[in-house]
Amino acid sequence: MILRMLLLTVFLAGASFLPSSSVIAEDRVLFKFNDADAAMAWQTVNDGVMGGRSDGRFQINEDQHMVFYGTLSLENNGGFASVRSRESKLGLKQGDSIVIRVRGDGREYNFRLNVPRSVSRNSYRQSFKTEKDKWIEVVLPMDKFVATWRGRVDPNEKFDPGNVSGMGIQLSDKQAGPFKLEVEWIKTRSDPAVSETMTVRRDIAYVDSGHARQKLDVYAPTEGEDHPIAFWIHGGGWQKGDKAGVQRKPQAFVEKGMVFISINYRFVPAVTVEEMTGDIAKAIKWGHDHADDFGGDRETLFVAGHSAGAHLAALICTDERYLKAEGMSLGDITGCMPVDTAAYDVANHAKSIRPRRSPLQIAVFGESETRQKELSPITYVAKGNDIPPFLILHVASRADSTARSQAFADALKKAGVDARVFAAKGKTHGTINRELGLPGDPPTKALFKFINEAR
Repeated sequence: MILRMLLLTVFLAGASFLPSSSVIAEDRVLFKFNDADAAMAWQTVNDGVMGGRSDGRFQINEDQHMVFYGTLSLENNGGFASVRSRESKLGLKQGDSIVIRVRGDGREYNFRLNVPRSVSRNSYRQSFKTEKDKWIEVVLPMDKFVATWRGRVDPNEKFDPGNVSGMGIQLSDKQAGPFKLEVEWIKTRSDPAVSETMTVRRDIAYVDSGHARQKLDVYAPTEGEDHPIAFWIHGGGWQKGDKAGVQRKPQAFVEKGMVFISINYRFVPAVTVEEMTGDIAKAIKWGHDHADDFGGDRETLFVAGHSAGAHLAALICTDERYLKAEGMSLGDITGCMPVDTAAYDVANHAKSIRPRRSPLQIAVFGESETRQKELSPITYVAKGNDIPPFLILHVASRADSTARSQAFADALKKAGVDARVFAAKGKTHGTINRELGLPGDPPTKALFKFINEAR
């Protein structure tokens, strides 16, 4: 044990480290606005629904922040503008706080929590004051939200945060005129008791003297050894995203007795997809070599990711060159779980969407069919390649990922690889990621069933 603590001191120098004896108040990202479909998760609702004339809008700006802006009008008994998330399971609980980072205009806004109408007609609000042109972090304790319905407050009603299925920001301060609120992110901060069994180590460099994005976060059980390790690769169209956007995944994996490692990597156009995948291989190598430092089992490694991260996960688990460059092999991977991508066969996918290919797709994969095949996981599927078992999760209603997922699974099975497909009903490209790890979530159940059987 003394040796293990000494190794931790050496290997984690410079990292943000919370020791296992600490009680950790853990932040979980609910919404960041750097995903390709971030805007699809939100909508505006203004007083026009009641005859008013306020004009509230939102957009995702170049900094990948959500900007809620417009003009508040008091005409026709109006007086409110709002932006709201679409219905989604958020996994809130008693003792949580909502934490938001905003830059405002000096006005007072309401943060609102919504529940299904079958639960209550009420929503639950808490006000916060902004400072003009200044970034602030606002903490909104769950027990300070009050029930409201059409402006009337019911201070006596209590609510179960577990029922919350949406949230939003509303302006209704009775001051007509323009407004603007910029939101960088929305998080939930757990009661410290929730995280007593988890050790968190942040911003660990997996490349010596490397790029600022060549870092990872480790979430591990505070006790025990030989815990299976899951590496998570975030999405973001190969050009954005962050390892912090993991929602409840770390807690879910740690509760199952696993180590969860979330990886940052460099982006297009600064680097190629090959270099990007090389970053992932280096991170996996780091986790393999340092498994003892956080109670991990280097013999049981899983790789998973969402969207662009799903493509990178599948590529690194089929094209042996990346792990081989780090002194590892495909045989070192226990299982792969890509979540909702259509990029298993880039060349065929490119043909199917011509001439609708975006500049991003061209920048990432090029226009040469030869290069597109080089970056396609399906290219490397063949008998005897030691490819690990796959669980391929995808949105059931998304035609492109459904077709490509099934074709990829068929190719894997033909090569003698254990491949399973789970079509997630009632999900979108965003919610299949955000809700992964929540209790009762069907894709989460399928994922842990696969892990238990593959170990």
